[in-house]
Amino acid sequence: MPRTHRYARVGQRCYGLCDWHAKGRTNAIGALIGKALLTVGLFTANITANIFTAWVKQDLLPQLPENAVIVMDNATFHKRLDTQESLRKAGHTLLFLPPYFAELNPIEQKWAHIKAIRKPLSCSIDDLFKIESFYVT
Repeated sequence: MPRTHRYARVGQRCYGLCDWHAKGRTNAIGALIGKALLTVGLFTANITANIFTAWVKQDLLPQLPENAVIVMDNATFHKRLDTQESLRKAGHTLLFLPPYFAELNPIEQKWAHIKAIRKPLSCSIDDLFKIESFYVT
């Protein structure tokens, strides 16, 4: 996490040895069942419709229970028709949250929880997602 403040003597500029800019950002795509993660995909690229569609087909669909109801927010990459069609052809129902209601989106709360766990552990994202208590057993 980037540091936003540092200490220096009054009237002097603060210099540091570390570059705390957020480089090599890792983006996560995940699916919840109840309060536990069903699956997570970690990507070192910005999430695009192509990446999301590949994740749905290769990671999410094989792990979903039959006739699942999938609730997604209104991210543009969720709206791609071939992604929606893949989910529907597999027998799942697709619903979208109303716009601008992050508090109705439990995955956002889960990401905040995971970030809060990661901070005191100072572990890598890969190590963090090896913690089995995040996942459905």
